Amino acid sequence: MSNQEPSSNEPQKSPSEDTHDKLSPDEAKKELREAIKGSNQVLTSATTALSFFPDTIVIDRAKFTITKRRFFQSAEVMSMQIEDVLNVTATVGPLLGTVKIVSRVLNVEKPYTVGPFWRKDAVRIKRITQGYVIALQRGIDCSSLQPKELARMLDQLGEDEVENS
Repeated sequence: MSNQEPSSNEPQKSPSEDTHDKLSPDEAKKELREAIKGSNQVLTSATTALSFFPDTIVIDRAKFTITKRRFFQSAEVMSMQIEDVLNVTATVGPLLGTVKIVSRVLNVEKPYTVGPFWRKDAVRIKRITQGYVIALQRGIDCSSLQPKELARMLDQLGEDEVENS
């Protein structure tokens, strides 16, 4: 019978296990080194303005990290893969702005809000994140670009037509 379910005695493998279980330890180390190389290169970061305990957002090649500070030497640090960001918006006024993030890993109904940032920082965080999401959705390999050049191009890609009017 071809429609039989696998025996309960056989362990189930995820698709990633199927492709990586054949790697030797040296090959696995090489793959990890390649993944690590450059993954922590910061594309942009911003710190909240006018805050006694400033929060920060850091975007690097692999992840989006939010650090919320509540008191001296204490912080809540949350990271998510760029691929998990569904949407990012910036709500800005004449001087300050906030960034709202909706992701697969956070509560999708209610965006995660960070701010206030200086206006230009909130807009830059929004543009670079949105540009990165668009680039990943289109399957664009950004690994060969230098961090400053990549950040500049993602900023342009994430720019809204309305922002210029």
